[in-house]
Amino acid sequence: MNILIVEDAKDQRLMLSVVLRKKGHQVLEAADGKEALAILQQDKTVRIVISDWIMPEMDGIDLLKAIRSSEIEHYTYFILLTGKTEREAVVEGMNCGADDFLTKPVNFEELDARLNAGMRIIQLESTLEERNRQISRAIEIIEKDLESAAATQAGLLCQPATIQHVSFNWFFQPSRILGGDMFGYQALDGEHVSFYQLDVAGHGIPSALFSFTLNNIMSETSDRGGIVKDFMDKSPFYKVRPVERVLVSLNRRFQATAESMLYFTIAYGLINSRTGQVQISQAGHPPPLWLQISQSRVEPVAGGGVPIGMMPDMEYESTSIQLHPGDRLFLYSDGITECENDSGEQFGQDRLLACLKDSFSDSLEQTVDRIEQQVRDWNHGESFEDDVTFLILEWKP
Repeated sequence: MNILIVEDAKDQRLMLSVVLRKKGHQVLEAADGKEALAILQQDKTVRIVISDWIMPEMDGIDLLKAIRSSEIEHYTYFILLTGKTEREAVVEGMNCGADDFLTKPVNFEELDARLNAGMRIIQLESTLEERNRQISRAIEIIEKDLESAAATQAGLLCQPATIQHVSFNWFFQPSRILGGDMFGYQALDGEHVSFYQLDVAGHGIPSALFSFTLNNIMSETSDRGGIVKDFMDKSPFYKVRPVERVLVSLNRRFQATAESMLYFTIAYGLINSRTGQVQISQAGHPPPLWLQISQSRVEPVAGGGVPIGMMPDMEYESTSIQLHPGDRLFLYSDGITECENDSGEQFGQDRLLACLKDSFSDSLEQTVDRIEQQVRDWNHGESFEDDVTFLILEWKP
């Protein structure tokens, strides 16, 4: 070990140095606390300090406090030399961070035993430091991977768009780097546009990965169909699957296990872009809100259902509504209504309805900004306890 002896009595310092060097240690010497601090700042290899208590300039206790408050990366084992035997003195030294004590005159067998104890602690500390470095490196890798996954998730989100007279816009804010919410929309043929918004239970990586999978499945279409289309042997070789059957298929495919408990809520809809007819099926999701612009009214769309994956062989129902030109549909996750303020009060559906009523003359983009701002003002923070996501569509034939 590299050991620093701090002792104002030159003969005592020399005697300790000779004994320790014979034991194979590297020894540095200082006549007081100030000189010792200067040595410690220059030589980062010193792991043990043996210091007298009473010294000029800076005594042993002040040196000890300075070391404990310094930014030395490794732990320095501190042995305090003292002629004091009072319990109060020992308590003071321990409270200031002393690891061990030696009374003067020093018994060299006792010194050797205490150094061995100190070296064991330093070895344990070194092992812990290395493990902490490994953990820090692992955390850095995980954070980079999460950032990459978040970028991938952002890349999966549909861009605000107008598809066959149906305009879409949205807001998406995960509670952490990754979120379990997902949404999407796509044209299924020349007059049908599908849309959905879902919320996977839980937070973090498992929920996000599951939402990735669901996004791929919900957007999967081909000549052979997919979950949103049925394949046929004759022209047009496919049939748009009813919304309730889509949810039945999802529930059959994804059943939560005791190990994963990954289930999700969803609202899935289909709009005829030519007529404005909408079919919606829900599975435990907050009811979509129908903004009837001409009547200045906002109504929840009736429905319910059990979340996907919770119970096998579930049947789901659909609700039909007829949009008028300029009408909107608002789909959202419960992260909005359950968002709490500093007093623990939830934002609630009534505030959301009032906010939507105030947005009738806004564009879709302005509506998104309005709702986001009100929820953020309510939350008083940059982050949310739960994923906050909403999707809004407008039919303008």
